[in-house]
Amino acid sequence: MSESNKQGTDAKLQGEGDYEASRRYRDKVGNFVKHTDIDALASKAQPLSAKEARELALAEESARTRSKGDDPADLGIMYTRANAKADGKDGT
Repeated sequence: MSESNKQGTDAKLQGEGDYEASRRYRDKVGNFVKHTDIDALASKAQPLSAKEARELALAEESARTRSKGDDPADLGIMYTRANAKADGKDGT
């Protein structure tokens, strides 16, 4: 990070990035899509066996059905003692 960025004098910073970085990203993605055979890449990404296809389908289903809070282990993350106090649920 340059010294001007550290001091906050670089007005083009927007959140986690800037307009220049966003433009470069869009240009590179556009060039990739324009000059790449997407169908060939997709066919190369196909599962190599029925077992692999089944494993990928199960992993996708698991990822789609699980959200934060569905796993009891997440309760410690979601409901810390500080959150409980803020919500008035700390039992005191």
